[in-house]
Amino acid sequence: MREKPIRRVLRVVFVLLLGMGVFAMSATPAKAAGWDIDLMIYLWALGMDGSTTVRGQEADVDISFSEIFDNLDLAFSTHLEGRKRESNWGWFFDIYWADLSKDFERVQGNLDMQMTYLEAAGAYNTGRDFQLFAGFRYISMDTTLKFDPQIPVPPELPTRFDSSQSWTDLMVGGRLQKALGKRWHFYGRGDLAGFGISDGSDFTWNVVLMARAMVSARWSILFGYRWLDIDYENKDDAFALDVRQAGPVLAIGYAFH
Repeated sequence: MREKPIRRVLRVVFVLLLGMGVFAMSATPAKAAGWDIDLMIYLWALGMDGSTTVRGQEADVDISFSEIFDNLDLAFSTHLEGRKRESNWGWFFDIYWADLSKDFERVQGNLDMQMTYLEAAGAYNTGRDFQLFAGFRYISMDTTLKFDPQIPVPPELPTRFDSSQSWTDLMVGGRLQKALGKRWHFYGRGDLAGFGISDGSDFTWNVVLMARAMVSARWSILFGYRWLDIDYENKDDAFALDVRQAGPVLAIGYAFH
């Protein structure tokens, strides 16, 4: 029996708040070292549109963000970045992990995907509001595709297909952060990754648009939208992923200045 969506929401909120407390304690020493640190714990209610191939078996992935809590088993995500005072240099780190499952309607079966996205990059301020950055994005996909035939099938005919894939992409991009008054800020980010280098993705692009409302000198609320498009193929393992993920983002931010 699947867990009710509201319980999943509460589990996600609990994990986000717990992570906020842990990072708050660990980031305090950086304040005295000449760094400004920003921590954001966020929820990305992504939808997915595309296809995946597991052991040669292709399945459509079509999950709207309005269905996310019906298909989300658990998620954790956080963004941490630092800027050296009186310097143009900075860095950021981002991790997103989610366990999604989807039941098929026309064909009895289930698709389960555990996704991990880890980003790390160095950034350089080219002006007051714009940064260039370069780094890497690590992607891990653990996928299980199961079929439940309604008629007897030979025992040698597989009904479950498992795949565990991971790869690392070179990532380059830019970020715009613009103050729109004392309380409001605009944040935009775009990056490209993969480029078919080594064993990475053929091509990946990512766009984030956010508004940030300062509720105090340190606390803020962020909301916006994110798109992430991944095109990856591993012919040796008969695995492919061609999917666009998009949906609203809601975050809580804390500044260690």
